[in-house]
Amino acid sequence: MHECSADPLILSVGEEDEVSIGTLAQTVAKAMEFKGKVVFDTDKADGQYKKTASNAKLRSLRPDFRFTTIEEGLAQTCAWFKENYATARK
Repeated sequence: MHECSADPLILSVGEEDEVSIGTLAQTVAKAMEFKGKVVFDTDKADGQYKKTASNAKLRSLRPDFRFTTIEEGLAQTCAWFKENYATARK
């Protein structure tokens, strides 16, 4: 049975799996095998306010659904980018 609903189906990780911009930057640096120092400009504003979204509807419809971890997703994305750099940037 297919349920029609006007409520949006949010495809977002749960609040417990959210990561900070700093953690994201460090994870990208690791996935790209960056050996330098990641520097944060603390003279600028803190950035975007946190906007937590509920994925309760998705979980109720697909309780077995598993998101790809941020580490795995970034590792796969960065590996693809490195392998395809010559054509991806043109």
